[in-house]
Amino acid sequence: MDDESCWLRVGLWLLVVPSHVFVDESKVRGLLVAAVVCPATAVNSQRRAMAGLLMPRQRRVHFTKESTARQRQILDVIAGFEVSFRLYQADRNDASGRRACLFAVVEDAADHAERLVVERDETTADFDRRVLYSATRKHGCTETLHYELLPPHQDPMLWIPDAVAWAWAKGGDC
Repeated sequence: MDDESCWLRVGLWLLVVPSHVFVDESKVRGLLVAAVVCPATAVNSQRRAMAGLLMPRQRRVHFTKESTARQRQILDVIAGFEVSFRLYQADRNDASGRRACLFAVVEDAADHAERLVVERDETTADFDRRVLYSATRKHGCTETLHYELLPPHQDPMLWIPDAVAWAWAKGGDC
């Protein structure tokens, strides 16, 4: 790994081929990046199930804005999915920590994922693109792992790592 290390790699990671990986982060204490892996064959049905959780006039599910009852409902739905996850953490939410975590996500996904979707944050989008470009080259997956940065309302699967990151950062019951 590069200069700053991503010191936490915890969680289940099923090596499913082919798969899609969805990434979001929590910036509450340092940087916590959640990567959720889903078999490509299950993505569409799980995407529909997540979209079905939307309330009227809601564009996306954002865990911090949901009531406790809704958070539990969302987590119950996610618990029934065929997904696994891995968490990456850096002590600081800075360029070095973000680079280390994104490099680690690509390294772990390189041998089984065909698609990597990172929730787009306009303040880091250019940086993230450069890091992902570099990481896919370093890990030899430029031809097999296609990445994109999307706003959360464009893919309901991005709501899953949002929930995982929130739940892990909060700890205990929601």
